[in-house]
Amino acid sequence: MIPAVLSIVLGAGCSDANSLQESSITIEQRRAAIKSTMQHLDGGRGREALAIISSLAKKDPHSPATQEAYATVLLAHSLQLDRDGEMDKGITYRRMALEAYRAACTNSTAPGLLQLSTAQLAQMLGETKVATLYYEKAHDSNEGDGRAAFFLTQMYLFNKEWQQAKHWINESLLRDPNEPYALLSAALVEAELGNFSMAQAYSKRGCEILPDDPNLRCMQARVIRLSGNPTRALELLSALPEPVRGSALVNDERALCILQIEEKTN
Repeated sequence: MIPAVLSIVLGAGCSDANSLQESSITIEQRRAAIKSTMQHLDGGRGREALAIISSLAKKDPHSPATQEAYATVLLAHSLQLDRDGEMDKGITYRRMALEAYRAACTNSTAPGLLQLSTAQLAQMLGETKVATLYYEKAHDSNEGDGRAAFFLTQMYLFNKEWQQAKHWINESLLRDPNEPYALLSAALVEAELGNFSMAQAYSKRGCEILPDDPNLRCMQARVIRLSGNPTRALELLSALPEPVRGSALVNDERALCILQIEEKTN
């Protein structure tokens, strides 16, 4: 199931055999260092984990396994910095993690889900061009996986680039035609393009799969408003459970419904 809120895909996995260049250390040394790193990280000893993996990354820069582990630890450290109130440092470490992910992708013969991780982190950092590039790479690399196309759709929806959004949501649905969030995203795209019958059909299908999902119902309400029925959309929004009903997103949508009703009345 594709979540409404984007999350970073960690632990994508890559083999020691995927390195395109020889390292100055042995495979056994690499594995031992990565294992020790993860044991420290799992044990809450983030600084120790960072020290080990940083040293390994300097000696073993062309190993995708090393770079992936390095990115994982850098991300964990960035979250700790956020918790400590050092937000700027947290961003710096996330940018370092992005470069580690990119290095892992470059040096891997089968980057697979690493490209999806790279794209999501780039999107989080506002690196739109990098995110787009790696989402497209992930889409091409992972046949049958519709997530990269789905996330590309969300980017184009946010920028109101409806035709691009339509292309990518169709790509996502080709791979997973019964994914409810993809169906509701398709409904939104078609509604924005004025294809209201198609929008309603997508919306109905998605909500039938998960009839009690409040986020889908909120998306459905927007589709219905865009299709010219703000009164029905307002009814759906009013029926949502808390805390969704009181969220900023729902309040904004409710205001648009009321505005559209007033415009029709006048």
